[in-house]
Amino acid sequence: MDLVKMLLSSMTSESSLSALTGKTGGDAGQVESAIQSAIPSLIGSMTKNASSTDGAKSLLGALSQHQDTNSISSQIENADEIDGGKIIGKIMGGGKDDFISSIASKSGLNFGQTNSLLSSIAPAILSFISSAAKPDTAESQAEEAARRQAEAEKNDVSFLGGFFSKFMKDEDDKVEEDDGFDGGDLLNILKNTLL
Repeated sequence: MDLVKMLLSSMTSESSLSALTGKTGGDAGQVESAIQSAIPSLIGSMTKNASSTDGAKSLLGALSQHQDTNSISSQIENADEIDGGKIIGKIMGGGKDDFISSIASKSGLNFGQTNSLLSSIAPAILSFISSAAKPDTAESQAEEAARRQAEAEKNDVSFLGGFFSKFMKDEDDKVEEDDGFDGGDLLNILKNTLL
């Protein structure tokens, strides 16, 4: 399972949704929609930011301050929203307000509710990534095994598989659309920076 899917699964569990509906005043459908839109964008932006040496060091510094091992729902309930707002600001840079507005319009939450939601999940996201980036964690080992399997499958393409992937445009688009959003690139950058 990839990082984005693992995060989405944890953030959209019944207990996590309950914590977020309590904090935002939105309904579970709106909250889930916001999370589904926000997580891939946040991971994509973090990956882009971490692709520079300074960005990777900055992210590692943030991860070292967020190593909560409590359940995601507990982390959401007890989140420091001021800290969370700063995290979102660092990840999204000058586009923070546009990002919040975009998630709000997709989910049906208002700007304030969306800001509260994002600020509540941001510290938990960093704790989750911090745990997954450590070489001795189960999540990290699962991520590495999945990456190796995908790499092996990619290198072992049959003639028909190669033919179809080359000539079926929607399949090519699907692959490009998924690139960079599973979180594997982010974890690889962090692991290489840690070495």
